[in-house]
Amino acid sequence: MKERDVYFDNLKFILILLVVVGHLIEPFNGEAAMGTIYQFIYSFHMPLFIFAAGYFSKRVQSPKQYVGLLSGLVVPYFIFETLYTLFDYYMQGLDRLDFTYFYPNWILWFLFSMMLWKMLLPYLLMLKYPLVVCFAMSIMLGYSIDVDYYASISRTLYFLPFFLIGFYFKREWLDTIKTRPFQLLSLLLLAAGFALLYTLLPILHTSWFYGAMPYLEFGLESWYAGFYRMITYAFTAIMGVGVLSLIPDSNTPFTDRGINTMYVFLLHGFIVKTMQHLNWFEAFRSAGGKLLLILLGAVLTWLLSSPWIKRGFGWIVEPNVGFLFNYRSKHRHERVELKRSDAKRSDA
Repeated sequence: MKERDVYFDNLKFILILLVVVGHLIEPFNGEAAMGTIYQFIYSFHMPLFIFAAGYFSKRVQSPKQYVGLLSGLVVPYFIFETLYTLFDYYMQGLDRLDFTYFYPNWILWFLFSMMLWKMLLPYLLMLKYPLVVCFAMSIMLGYSIDVDYYASISRTLYFLPFFLIGFYFKREWLDTIKTRPFQLLSLLLLAAGFALLYTLLPILHTSWFYGAMPYLEFGLESWYAGFYRMITYAFTAIMGVGVLSLIPDSNTPFTDRGINTMYVFLLHGFIVKTMQHLNWFEAFRSAGGKLLLILLGAVLTWLLSSPWIKRGFGWIVEPNVGFLFNYRSKHRHERVELKRSDAKRSDA
């Protein structure tokens, strides 16, 4: 069994913690302090998650990837899209039940886009400059007035460059940004970025970091509107590199929890939606209450990433769909890997 990379397990746990905290403090993102924290989190946490996903998508030629795509993304997406739709219908008392599988429900855009990124990757690699093409497509898409949430297309293209960066990223490059001087610089840059967001909060809409809206929604009709998205990309890149440099690369108390981030991601939404429906966020309006919300986010992340949650919900988060594949499809990747191992031994 291949040894796990503790650095990326630590990274994923910290990022999923920020996802949960971000959703819990979202009702207060119009306030100065909480709004700045919210924007700061959203400026880098999903781009880094997508970067990590791209990093682990390097073996695009392996048939196992396509089997894993169906069993690890497609099936869970349809399961949880159905569950969240039913949850909203009964919790909110909606008049009609509409299953909109091409309009992902809230957080499920990530799974939908992940399917598209993984399917598109082999074709993007045929291009001479795929990263440049993807950046250009994202910037040009912002000018389109008919961009909306259908099929998560806008977000898919907006975050696609981060997926590609992760794919091309080499593990040894981390050595460059893990030096003590660079880490000190990162702390300064992150603090400066936070201060800048605090200053710009009255005029900077968080939706710039969502990548889901055309420029026209921000009141930008000029030809240079795309430069604002470029600036957003640049800010995200600086914040992202700063965070990457500070992630511990040794075992921590939460390293093992980083393996189970999908459980946290898919399950915490039901808790947040329940709190919204029951209007519980009103009880956290004080400064102390908001600090409790952040603490609650940490506790939820810790609990939902625990082994007993994995044992209890593994059947639905990571369903066994082996029955969908014929014997040849399930085991073809094993034969491919065996041939590669034999070839490596012969070369040696």
